Amino acid sequence: MKLKHLIPLFCLVTASCLNLSRNETLEKMNIVVDGKNREYIIYIPGGLKPVSPLVVAIHGYTDNDTAFMNYTGLNQVAAINGFAVCYPQGMTDSSGKTFWQVGYSFHKNEDVDDVRFISALTERLQKKYGFDPGRTFVTGMSNGGDMCILLACRKPDLFKAAAPVSGCMMKVNYDSCKSTVPIPVFMINGTSDKITWWDGDPDDMQHYGPYLPALTTFDFFVRKNHCSVLTTDTIPDINMADSSFIISKKYTGGINGNQVWLYMVVNGGHDWIGKGGNMDLSASEEIWKFFKKITE
Repeated sequence: MKLKHLIPLFCLVTASCLNLSRNETLEKMNIVVDGKNREYIIYIPGGLKPVSPLVVAIHGYTDNDTAFMNYTGLNQVAAINGFAVCYPQGMTDSSGKTFWQVGYSFHKNEDVDDVRFISALTERLQKKYGFDPGRTFVTGMSNGGDMCILLACRKPDLFKAAAPVSGCMMKVNYDSCKSTVPIPVFMINGTSDKITWWDGDPDDMQHYGPYLPALTTFDFFVRKNHCSVLTTDTIPDINMADSSFIISKKYTGGINGNQVWLYMVVNGGHDWIGKGGNMDLSASEEIWKFFKKITE
């Protein structure tokens, strides 16, 4: 559920795009899962310590790994804070658009298991580079955010926290989310998002398939983590030109100290805040703050 971001590329990513400044590694790689050749980009900052965190960052519908990497600026946040980032590439559907299989009604005949792909890729990276299984996280935008929510349901043993941006929970995934393993979740959603509707789409007016309102998804993960204390704040509206502001809802006191956050972008659209739409905060920086807090 996302339009492609038309953004100039700062690096044409190939397998030879190595030995960047400060000995950074930036490679486009392949892995075969279920007989399918799948692509991904791996970014490792120079001087990264052993047993470091890994963030898997998932692009949206019609987007791609390189454009999403450039759009989010996550590599810059990773270089400053000392973690690696992997950008998986979605397959192409029957209409020629890149996608993630999260249960959209028009993808019911697409033969791909993206939960399996992303899980196998993550486990391979942990083994190959020694990334910390206790600090492996997932984020994504729109269709990639939907994938984050699905992974939070299906793979809470693999990913220690999830941060979907402009994502939703498909009704079919809500009905099948039986795992009792708690997982911290940080959601960022705009109340005026015209693609991922704040109030959901229970009657399937968009023809993706029914999906839940943002607050219902938020409450679902609050209950799953047994969080008990809510703190609500209005984040300073430092950029009034963007015609939006952020209300922060943070539940704490969950199992294992887990937290569940929601940044409600009032009048916000379908954006990675700090890169488009609301400019009061950087989504990439806030997501890392959340992930870092998980293991403190």
